[in-house]
Amino acid sequence: MNRSCAMKALAIVFVSALVGGNAGCVSVPQAAIDVNKQVSNGISTIGGNGIAMVDAWEESAYNMLDERWAKIYAKADSTYRTRKGVAQGAQLTYQQQEDIAGLAVLIRSDVRKKIKDEADSMRGIIASNVKNTVEANDSITGLLASASAVSSLQKSALKEVGSLIPIPPVIGSFITNSLAKADL
Repeated sequence: MNRSCAMKALAIVFVSALVGGNAGCVSVPQAAIDVNKQVSNGISTIGGNGIAMVDAWEESAYNMLDERWAKIYAKADSTYRTRKGVAQGAQLTYQQQEDIAGLAVLIRSDVRKKIKDEADSMRGIIASNVKNTVEANDSITGLLASASAVSSLQKSALKEVGSLIPIPPVIGSFITNSLAKADL
């Protein structure tokens, strides 16, 4: 088999694979790819809004805690007096007052830490979800771009191969025309 025939045979195999692989394949408009890229930006914006919402929640929780300082202090005073056996109306020494204030600060600090931990957890979940969703959407964008490129390459390859391989005429017409040209 000479080189020209081998190239034609290879081209036929290639075209067959392309045409067979192209069955059911649709072209992907560039606008679809562009819109999908914009979706990733929108996902990031929504994630940023979620983080801002958590920041506002955290700040509100701290403010609410501060508004309840008097109740926290009263609870610390009651707990201290019960543990130390000091009557509720009894006068406290400066040391006892400092101990109660310290206990109230510890309670407040513990609640502030819980607020911060909860807010950090929510921010982490949002960031992770945004990251995963953007990565998935970017993969889809890549697949759309790839499908578009494959479709374009298939069309280009078919044009090239079509010029390399002569397409045989319809057999019936060929035989009829050949017989008509024969001197029989």
